[in-house]
Amino acid sequence: MGQECGGVLLQSWGWGEIRRQFGWGVTRLVAQGAGDHGWRGAIQLLHRQVGPPQIRWAYAPRGPALAHLDDELAARALLRGARSRLLRRGVIALRLDPEWAAAGAGAELQRRLRLRPMPFDIQHRRTWLVEIGGSEDEVRGRLPPSTRRNIALAERAGVTVARLAGDGVEPFYRLHLKTVARQRFQTRPLGYYRAVVDGLDAQVVLATRDGLPLAAAVVAVCGPRLAYLYGGSEPGPHRAMYAVHWAAIRWGLERGCRLYDMWGVPSRFSPGDPGPGYAVFKTRWGGRLEDHSGLQAAPWLGPLDRPLAGLERVLLGRRPLLT
Repeated sequence: MGQECGGVLLQSWGWGEIRRQFGWGVTRLVAQGAGDHGWRGAIQLLHRQVGPPQIRWAYAPRGPALAHLDDELAARALLRGARSRLLRRGVIALRLDPEWAAAGAGAELQRRLRLRPMPFDIQHRRTWLVEIGGSEDEVRGRLPPSTRRNIALAERAGVTVARLAGDGVEPFYRLHLKTVARQRFQTRPLGYYRAVVDGLDAQVVLATRDGLPLAAAVVAVCGPRLAYLYGGSEPGPHRAMYAVHWAAIRWGLERGCRLYDMWGVPSRFSPGDPGPGYAVFKTRWGGRLEDHSGLQAAPWLGPLDRPLAGLERVLLGRRPLLT
């Protein structure tokens, strides 16, 4: 699961193995066409204990992943297989977080599958996507003029960028903690970010000037998509984060990526309106908003599903970063 999941990073094999390191069980199912001719869908299920012994909860981050959003038969087959396997493991509820459009075919498929919206989210409902197909010159030419100027300003200011693997995690993390303190984001221990870089097809992109780290990002390739996962920076006039993202895009182009997923923005954010700085920054690369359906409850135990959802909210404490 990875290339075959169409770039849905949280449904990739590597992501499941990272979560396994942090105490999750992992179950994976694939739906194939008749005679094994063609991949139709897949689901990666993460499950763990949430209450007394033998009571477990399951979650499919950005799953199921389908080759075609109108393939109801494949979706039903995946959910039947998930229910059959997870009930035997004591799972009392399955929550889906599919990367399906919030309207149109995505909404219709949710209705047909009898999925029920949950009152809280785990992943962002909205993400910012930038098309990066074509040559490097073509992609740079499509960027907004102000962004091209800021990339050039960073270059003239002497900002240099390196792509690192595990060696870049510690300098990234120091910058990340500074951003977390400024923006009041949630974060993870250093070991988590090291596991992400080691476990995915990922790089730390680090910008420095005169040897001083100024900005960094963790980016990962999954199929045709480049994903921006985490970032951190020092405030300053050198436009270092522009240099970081341009270097990330260039790496994505080398790897054949056609889409740069800059990850989440707030649900009520609108381009052109005042908003959080990190979200406004993403709009400066061109691109578009994409709305997803949000967290959904799969039919599971019939009349017990709703009271169990209330129990779930208590047991999980409505923690947003479960993955």
